[in-house]
Amino acid sequence: MSEKLYKPSETITITDEELQSLALAIFKRHGIDFTCYERLSLKRRIIRAMGIFNIDSIHGLWTMILSDRAFIYSFMDEISVGLTALFRDPVLWRKLKSLLRNDQMISKSSLAIWHAGCSTGEEIYSMGIVLKESMYEKPVTAWATDISKQSIDHAQRGEYHQMKFQEYEQNYKEYNIYGSLKNYAVQDAGSFRMYTGLVDHVTFEYHNLITDQFNKKFDIIFCRNVMIYFDNGAKSKLLKKFHESLNPGGLLIIGFYDAIMSLIDPDKFQVLDLNAKIFIKVE
Repeated sequence: MSEKLYKPSETITITDEELQSLALAIFKRHGIDFTCYERLSLKRRIIRAMGIFNIDSIHGLWTMILSDRAFIYSFMDEISVGLTALFRDPVLWRKLKSLLRNDQMISKSSLAIWHAGCSTGEEIYSMGIVLKESMYEKPVTAWATDISKQSIDHAQRGEYHQMKFQEYEQNYKEYNIYGSLKNYAVQDAGSFRMYTGLVDHVTFEYHNLITDQFNKKFDIIFCRNVMIYFDNGAKSKLLKKFHESLNPGGLLIIGFYDAIMSLIDPDKFQVLDLNAKIFIKVE
């Protein structure tokens, strides 16, 4: 598995006006909306992506955006890379395993899950393992969506660099001291691949959280370390969308870096477990 090289673009700066113009141009020409991203975060990601593509000026970036349609999707993939790892934040997965065994979950006729902003899929495989180890017996359907088509392809393959295995194994051990991630992956010289049976219940789809609708109902929605890149207006819209998409008593699981507590409406969501960042829909 090849790794992209990042050449720092320390001399590049982007003004607020240039950022706004870039975002509007991308939206008008390609229909991809970055206007709701938090400004400083988006600037850092654009500059990082420019380094990867060896673009040394805003003018050069403009030229590529306006003249090469294929480029914008590769560029977008770099901008939208998420923070993810297998069994990231083990406290969450221990809590979920416990919740899957409680009376409310057991009494359901089926379980519907949405991995919103699934990135490269580590969260999906983590949940697949938790479902298996909790011995959840009801039918499970899940949707994994992302704005990056490259990330969706990566998630479907379930293949990760061998250098990450030790970190992921340590995360897993903190979740389940008695098991091993080796039971769920095939290792090669430079990579390891998760067993596809862990995601037999998952449908992978392209989806823009801000602009696209998703007319399904869910019992669990994951949206972890995605909202950190959005401004408060976009965060509020997403929280409203998630509330409408959850069944009564459904769970919203956010990331440890998602600063949304001041935006939570207590009439819509209550904290179920603050350490695990799990909220429950108010019925």
